[in-house]
Amino acid sequence: MRQGKGMIAGLILVFLGLGAVGAKVAQETPAARTTALVLTAFGTSTAAADTYQYMEKLFRERFPGYEIRWAFTSQKIREKLKKAGRGELKDLSQTLGDLKAAGMTRVVVQSLHVVPGEEWQEMARESRRVPGLKVALGKPLLSSPGDRKRLLEALTSAFPKDLKENAVILVGHGSPHPEGEAAYLDFEALVRSRFAGKNVFLGVVDGKPEAEAALEAVKRSEARKVIFVPLLVVAGDHMQNDILGDEPGSWKSRLLAHRPFQVEGAPGLGYRKEVVAIFMDHLEEALKSLTP
Repeated sequence: MRQGKGMIAGLILVFLGLGAVGAKVAQETPAARTTALVLTAFGTSTAAADTYQYMEKLFRERFPGYEIRWAFTSQKIREKLKKAGRGELKDLSQTLGDLKAAGMTRVVVQSLHVVPGEEWQEMARESRRVPGLKVALGKPLLSSPGDRKRLLEALTSAFPKDLKENAVILVGHGSPHPEGEAAYLDFEALVRSRFAGKNVFLGVVDGKPEAEAALEAVKRSEARKVIFVPLLVVAGDHMQNDILGDEPGSWKSRLLAHRPFQVEGAPGLGYRKEVVAIFMDHLEEALKSLTP
């Protein structure tokens, strides 16, 4: 499922103008004039970028008056958009440099990643490379047992009541970093405990928990309908193609080759207020650490 280029380009242009909007708001709040918030995400080249707009709205409502900027950690996404002439998104080092030049002295860099994987480690390194800025890091989504419980509660509130004829597959990106992989496995253990004997499974696109185990479990079940619920902030390319695409290797196609399931996908995590609230709590905790 491919998105219209015009729509995607329009969404990207919105991001290019975010810094100017944030500057205007910050000037109206003296206490926030030297403090900025950087929302740091993987990025997407699809129309699902509108998820970021929705998330920013929620962040602005909770943290009024602060300068809010964006940074994107995926070099592949940044280069793809630039090459296609659809805007130039900034990485964290560029964004921090811009904030220093604008007179900011304190910054909270809030990770919008699901687990503390490679991007989180790189964020920590980049945040220390700009002298003159006091930087605090807001943790990724799944950073504690409490985070895992809150996320599962937020997701299960939208699960179908009948988990015999319906199956839910939670879809993660996966992480080659040990800490990131451990976060997925810990969340899977919580899911298994909470839904023992029911059709709720977790798999990731790359790594562990493996997708094959989740798909095979659904094939063995009596389910007629399968709902793919992304453990992805944005339901972008992975969700649209690797999971729900029509190619033979997609998760949907692998299930339909077994029997004619009814298949649907749910929105990304960034469209769930309860999930965004976890990120915002992490940001608030980091912000408090910057208090003189």
